[in-house]
Formats: sequence, C-alpha cells, structure tokens
Amino acid sequence: MKKPMVIVVSGLTASGKTTLVQAMHDTLSDSTVISYDDYSIDALPSAPPIDLPLSKTVDQYDLSNLMKDFLKAKNHYNYILMDFPFGYKHPTLRPYIDKVIYVKTPLDVCFARQIIRDYSDKTINDAVNWSKTYLNFARPIFLDYENFIAGEVDLTIDGLLPIDQKVTLATNFLN
Repeated sequence: MKKPMVIVVSGLTASGKTTLVQAMHDTLSDSTVISYDDYSIDALPSAPPIDLPLSKTVDQYDLSNLMKDFLKAKNHYNYILMDFPFGYKHPTLRPYIDKVIYVKTPLDVCFARQIIRDYSDKTINDAVNWSKTYLNFARPIFLDYENFIAGEVDLTIDGLLPIDQKVTLATNFLN
C-alpha cells in the first residue's frame, strides 16, 4: 500500500484551482484528481445557506460521496490532488491533508473569468443579473471565504501568474 501525498488546492470561484490541479496532474506521475465540483456538495439539501459565515458552517457540508472516492484512491497513488475550496477547514478531510495550496486571485479577475466561463453562451441580461447579484450579495461572501480559508495554508500562489510558473512553484514546494 502506498501512502499518498494529499494536496488540496483552494481558492475563490474562478481563481484557477481546477486549471492548476489539472496541470499538476499532468506533471506529477502516479497522481489522481478529486474535484469538489464533481459532487455538487454545495447544492445538496443538507448544505447550509450560503449567506451564513463559512467559519460557522464549513462542517455542515456533506463530504460523504467525495470521501468514498478519496478513500478508494488513497492507497493507489503517490499524489492525490484535490480541487477543494475549504483547505484545512473541513474536519472530515483535514486529517488526510498533507499540504494546502491557495490560489490568490483578485476578485475582479475571478469575476471576469466567471462571466467568461459561465455566461458566454447566455444573454446579456443573464450576465447583468449575475453582476448585480455579485455586487449586492456574493462579493461579501467571497471576501469572508478568502479571509477564513487563506489564513491557514502552506503555500499561496499568485493566481495571475502563467500556469507553467504556478506549476513550478507548486511542485518545487512539494519537493
């Protein structure tokens, strides 16, 4: 049985977590990826209301399906790379994590990336409505998230760097 290095990559929505995890996976031999987005955890009926502070609700997110896949992979790879927004903060996964990398990307860049990613095939009204929601509701939630998660990480990487530089920083840190 192998003892994998479990590396979590955290960051805001559209900060570049998935891109970094995939690029690291392409670089690190004998690795696998587990992505939070594949489990719709924040859409489960048991998920707490998004407008409550994450510091008070993080442990309410049900990771049972993600953990099943994680435990299946645990002894089969040298590296388990996880695109996981909660870093060390979720008590279910915390005991397994070796390193947390935080992708720190300015909010305006995350917002622009999200518009490009999620609204390029929608109407201008959809994008305007999301913009209003972002300004009136989501932005403070993102700021709260960043303050809570980014304070307890092992490495912070500038989300504006080119992907090859991010991968180099991350893999050098792991070695």
